[in-house]
Amino acid sequence: MSQRIVIVGASNTGCELAERLSSRHPVFLLDTREERLTQFGRVLSPAAAGEKLQQHGVIPIIGDGTSRLVLRQLLDPDFQCALVAAAGSDDHNHEIGRLGKDIGFEPVVAIQHHPSEAERYREENITALDRSALLADTIGRSLRNQGAVVPTCVGLGKGELMEIRLLRTSPVINRPLKKLAPHRWRVAAVFRDDGLIVPTGETLLQVDDRVLLVGDCKILPTVAEYLRLGTPQFPRPFGPNVVTLEFGGPDEKMKAEGHGLACNSNAAHLVRGTPQGETKEPEDVAELLTVPQCKEDFKLASFALPRIDDPAFGQQLSRQRPGVVLIQPGRRSLAARMLGLQGTDATVCDHVDAPVLFCRATHPYKRILLSVSHSELNIRSAETAIDITRQREASLTAINVDLPRYISGESEEVIHQEVVPIRRLCELYEVPLEYRHREGNPVKHLIQESKQHDLLVMARRWGRRDNFFDPDVALRLARAAHCSVLVLTIRPEA
Repeated sequence: MSQRIVIVGASNTGCELAERLSSRHPVFLLDTREERLTQFGRVLSPAAAGEKLQQHGVIPIIGDGTSRLVLRQLLDPDFQCALVAAAGSDDHNHEIGRLGKDIGFEPVVAIQHHPSEAERYREENITALDRSALLADTIGRSLRNQGAVVPTCVGLGKGELMEIRLLRTSPVINRPLKKLAPHRWRVAAVFRDDGLIVPTGETLLQVDDRVLLVGDCKILPTVAEYLRLGTPQFPRPFGPNVVTLEFGGPDEKMKAEGHGLACNSNAAHLVRGTPQGETKEPEDVAELLTVPQCKEDFKLASFALPRIDDPAFGQQLSRQRPGVVLIQPGRRSLAARMLGLQGTDATVCDHVDAPVLFCRATHPYKRILLSVSHSELNIRSAETAIDITRQREASLTAINVDLPRYISGESEEVIHQEVVPIRRLCELYEVPLEYRHREGNPVKHLIQESKQHDLLVMARRWGRRDNFFDPDVALRLARAAHCSVLVLTIRPEA
């Protein structure tokens, strides 16, 4: 999800900041002086700015940043909107920041001109950057380093320092630095938890590490973004192969869905399991540092599929190193539902350390639906849904189904709190998110929503029993949805 940034004040600082941020975000530069804005193109009114929300670049707006009406016109409540108060006086910046906080901008940052104003900004919970202190700090460090400018333009304007936080999809997670073969950049330091790691070639980077990079200022922003975010990895976080379980014999529809999934993902093999299949086990494959957007050079393999009640079933399945397992949705007898007996679907989900895809031939997945519930499992399923969304350049919709408010008694804020961490995760990965809320029966509403989507992503707990009184919602949906359903089973130790 792209961040919208409003900068109030077209001073030299405001203009420079707008230009630096505009390559990645829509930036609204607001000022009452039209002559300061014309360098960025046609000057718009605040009311006309809404149509420019999806565009990157500097969008000049003429208007008063101390006006509540003007700021409200530039705020889109469906997206994260940041506000920078860069006017020429603390009185103006304080008022701009106060109004921005009150209206709903987050974060709100102000340039502080005089040290005596620090307490005033703190009282309003506005992040204030002391202009004099920042300049003095930069000059002081420059003098201590023999005149070098720190932290930007290191080395006579030919270098730069950047700090990034590594996300799960970063291609350097758990890899020794010596394998990166960097050119015109280096990893200078690694900050993990509260400690500093001085890196060597054997240093392994981990998720959430803060990594300090140094390199050529022309290439470092691109390098930093790739190392931070990487490319979509599904199904690699779980395993390298797409595995089909064709219990009833060769299934052409399942094969087609498995082929499409392998073709448009980071899979190494498509492995077909059939009762009479010839065993041709997948080869060992090296882990990849980079992932093409679409590749069709995956290999084919096969294996003889044991019966689900065969003691060797779990071991045989694990040998295929599945990253995702495909099966057909099954039916359960009335007795099994009454007694909470596990069927084939639950057995497969509990035996494999990878997501299970219940096929309905709705690939390619261009419209992905993520079920949000009152559960800590939300983030696990959201990470996978975001990864597939990025991989397929698809749309992502999160839906939260609750009991009616007159039954649950929950406030509006509590009801929508479940989607907040998912919104933040989407912002990190720059994935647009549509959010829907429904009241009533979760299974009924999700089945209805599945008609409009190609893939539903859900999480369930390992060993969960499904009965009338305590339903396994994920498996209920896997059997009844109108689209393919990807189910992640989370084990207790995870």
